[in-house]
Amino acid sequence: MSKIYTLYRLYRLEIKNTILFSIPIVIAQLGVVLMGVIDTIMIRDLGVVATAAAGATNDTFFLVTMLSLGSMNIIAPLISQAYQKKDLIEAKKTWLSGLVLALFLGLLTTGILWTIIENFDLLRQEPAVTVEAKAFLWQLLWSILPMLVFLACKQFTDGLSLTKVAMTLTWVGLGLNVCLNWLLINGNWGFPKMGVAGAGLATTLARVVMMLCILTFIFTNKQTKAIIHSKVSQLEWAFIWKIFRMGLPVGITYFLEIVAFSVAGLLIGGIDHYSQAAHRVVISLVSTTYMITSGISIASAIRIGKAYAGLHLSKIKKIGSSAIIVAVGIMSIFCVIFLTVPEILILPLMENDPKAVSIAIMLLIVAGFFQISDGVQAVGLGILRGMEDVNIPTIIALIAYWVIALPLSVLAYTQGWGAMGIWVALLLGLSTSAILLTTRFFKLLKHKRKEIA
Repeated sequence: MSKIYTLYRLYRLEIKNTILFSIPIVIAQLGVVLMGVIDTIMIRDLGVVATAAAGATNDTFFLVTMLSLGSMNIIAPLISQAYQKKDLIEAKKTWLSGLVLALFLGLLTTGILWTIIENFDLLRQEPAVTVEAKAFLWQLLWSILPMLVFLACKQFTDGLSLTKVAMTLTWVGLGLNVCLNWLLINGNWGFPKMGVAGAGLATTLARVVMMLCILTFIFTNKQTKAIIHSKVSQLEWAFIWKIFRMGLPVGITYFLEIVAFSVAGLLIGGIDHYSQAAHRVVISLVSTTYMITSGISIASAIRIGKAYAGLHLSKIKKIGSSAIIVAVGIMSIFCVIFLTVPEILILPLMENDPKAVSIAIMLLIVAGFFQISDGVQAVGLGILRGMEDVNIPTIIALIAYWVIALPLSVLAYTQGWGAMGIWVALLLGLSTSAILLTTRFFKLLKHKRKEIA
């Protein structure tokens, strides 16, 4: 008991600071994932096929875009380091490099998704699901560029600790998305009745508005203007390459994870549309809880980035440890909720189909068991990113998701273990990632201490 109290006294301030700094980022992250949840809720009246199509669409979209989205996440820690050192020119160059990266990756990703839409039949989904998913994806295609530019700008403001900016704009975008969904899905107020495609168009329009708003803020806010007006004679390609070289492993790490979940979704879609609809609903719930620890991860990366600028290793250890403690505490609560009241969470989110509901409840129970692992691995990536450690986490992700989770998912599918077996494979992959990432963090700290000594 005395050891617990000692740990509490040692980390209570950092735990408090972690929670307070994370709150706006968590709220912003929840706003992002709630777009998908609200789409699911507003589409469900169109039937099980439409719900399954939304699942296939989101699996495909995030599979294609995750490498680009993840690559942006290196910007905030680097901005926080530059700003901590009062190097406004480096901060500006980092942001501009992020924008160049966003434009390049955005165009590349748009081309890839276009090709996938044209060949979506090869994914072997049910014919009715394929038709709806292609219509949804075609509308989402045009949101990639504005989404990546917004994210590059969000990383810029977050790195400057202006975390309420992206939080506010994300929820403005969410509100706009709801309104446009209502107008376009069912054709209210004389608007065309577009079905699932209407949900895709609503999301695209919301992302364009969010991008324009955050750019307006950056060019008018006093703190950001001081940075963007700092003199940079030219943007060196060597600096852009540096950002790309650091960002790419981060993107690959996220990509490896999302591949595991996306392939799992596609495998489940090959079972039947009941399982696919159940998977989609449970994924939306799991994504919501994940975004909370993702927000803590981003906040911790920024805070550690500031401490890392001065090589304050004891501070880094406290920030990283407090982030892990907070993640475990929060995800333990969701674990209990998922295990004890799955019906209350499932029923409002899907068509009242007994078979689909029963599958969803089983999947949510598995999801309850991997909440803690999911939270710890998310935070582990953030605290290592804050220390500019991006290559080893990529190797860990490769082992966890491509050596463990993916092969076991395929085995579960071929052996007829159903959606439940595939989700157990995901659980094993997440747990492996959580253990290896936290071990890496403490070993890296020990190594840095020896370097300084």
